[in-house]
Parts: sequence; C-alpha cells; structure tokens
Amino acid sequence: MKIAVVEDNNQKTSSIFEPGFIATYEEDGGEWKVLNRFENKVCNAKGMAEVRMAVADTIKQLGDVKIVVAGEIPGIASGTFQAAGFDIFIVENSVLDILDSVKKEMLEAIEERQKEPVKFDIMQFLESGVNKGDLSLNMEKILSKNPELTSKKILIPYLKNGEFNRLDVICSHTPKWFITDLGALGFEYETVNESLNRKTVRIVRVQIP
Repeated sequence: MKIAVVEDNNQKTSSIFEPGFIATYEEDGGEWKVLNRFENKVCNAKGMAEVRMAVADTIKQLGDVKIVVAGEIPGIASGTFQAAGFDIFIVENSVLDILDSVKKEMLEAIEERQKEPVKFDIMQFLESGVNKGDLSLNMEKILSKNPELTSKKILIPYLKNGEFNRLDVICSHTPKWFITDLGALGFEYETVNESLNRKTVRIVRVQIP
C-alpha cells in the first residue's frame, strides 16, 4: 500500500497550504520507506483555479497513489483530491507514527466497501415494446445474474417509481406476492402467454372508472 503524505522538514504532517513536501511511502518488510518526495507547490497557488491546477499536477506526480495524509486539506484542494478518487486522512503527528494506523483504517474501509451490495439497476434489463410505455423484462435472466435478489426486491421499487403503460414479466411462475401486494400498489396482472416452465405476466395500472 502506498500513502502520500504532506509533510514539513521535520517529517511531521502539515497543511497542503504550507511550504513543505509531498512524500510517497510504501511498507517494505514491516518498515515504511520513501519512494518519492517532491516540493509542495500547492501552497504557492493563488485563487481557486490555481489551487485546482496545482493539486491536479500533484496528483499526476503521485502516479498510482490514491491515499493522501495531511495536517489540513481544506476546500477546493480537498474536493480536487476526492474527485480523483483519493481517500483523505487529516492527522497532525509525526509521519512514521501515523502510517500504520492509516494503513489499518484504510484496509478496514476497503473491507467494508466490499461488503456493501452493489445497487441493482433494473433499467439495464428493461426492453421496449412496440408502443411507447410498453416494457418487458426477463425475471429468470435477472435472478440468474443476481442470485441474492428476489422478484419482489427487483420489481417493487420500480413499480413505485417507474413510468410505464404495461410491464410484461417473463418468469417460470407467477410470484405469490403478485396476488397479495400488486393490488395495494395500484396494479393488476394477467397471464398473457404460457408454455412449459415459462409464462409472461402483464402488469398494468388499475383503471379507476
């Protein structure tokens, strides 16, 4: 893991807007070694545009590093780092005293991110019909690619927010919750096509007379 640190002459973290250096550290055999160290030019920048450009130049010099530690990274400088995908740690201490804890915190954060489920997007599975607002989706295809989901988790958020005239759901069987929940959501359904282990169930809004 590589970590960039904004530091002063005494190897203590400092503000990005104070004269000093930006060093890249990497752990090697239990010890942190300096891979690269260059002058911090961001502190000379005047105005938002110059700060943004100076940070962008710094990011280029850092190469594949995506973690930056400093005593302070305010405003537009912080935003520019974040837009480039950096994780920012604000710590005031001797550099060699904080690298292990930053690494530990970063590994924990990575582990948490991996646990977070990827948000499901139904739009990539919807196919348009002949008429505007006529849509269809293959439920079996979605479930095979997203085994952690259920038809209810897939459809209800879309039924609550989606705009369509009718939605044809291709499935192996009619989900039980269609019977109990669709009416309460303002929809009704009918089977429009059926063959061995495959049917098309059409969902439409209940027409109020």
